[in-house]
Amino acid sequence: MLMRLAVVLAALPVALVLHLESSSIAPLLIVTVLTALTALMPGSAGAALLIGYAAVAMAFADGHPLRLGVLVLIPALHLIHVTSALAAVVPVKTRIEPAALKAPARRFAIVQVITFALTAFAAFVPSGTGIGLVEVLGLGALTVVIGVVALRI
Repeated sequence: MLMRLAVVLAALPVALVLHLESSSIAPLLIVTVLTALTALMPGSAGAALLIGYAAVAMAFADGHPLRLGVLVLIPALHLIHVTSALAAVVPVKTRIEPAALKAPARRFAIVQVITFALTAFAAFVPSGTGIGLVEVLGLGALTVVIGVVALRI
């Protein structure tokens, strides 16, 4: 039950950001339905639909690609993914010891550090039609270096 509650709590910032980014209540309703589906049936496609919907909604919304709403959604959507995966394999009435969450929490933190390092790098890459090959190759090389370092942690 605790993991299903964690799914709902992780979806709250997603609902808030999408509601604030939109001029209608539709995103809030869609996120609510998908969150309920994910919490009730964590092994279903609900989490993937929720994550995909939020990503597409933010991609087509107006504003800078690295605005605060996007930066809030990155860890929130990842947390939905992690908690729904755990909720799918942990029986509802099982008491979870905090030590059991150490490895998933560590992986979550590593992925977030890598993601925000790439985000920080992307913030400095010039945008527009004249993006040079050097910038794209630099981002690719940085991604490879971070991946190699992450595998050794």
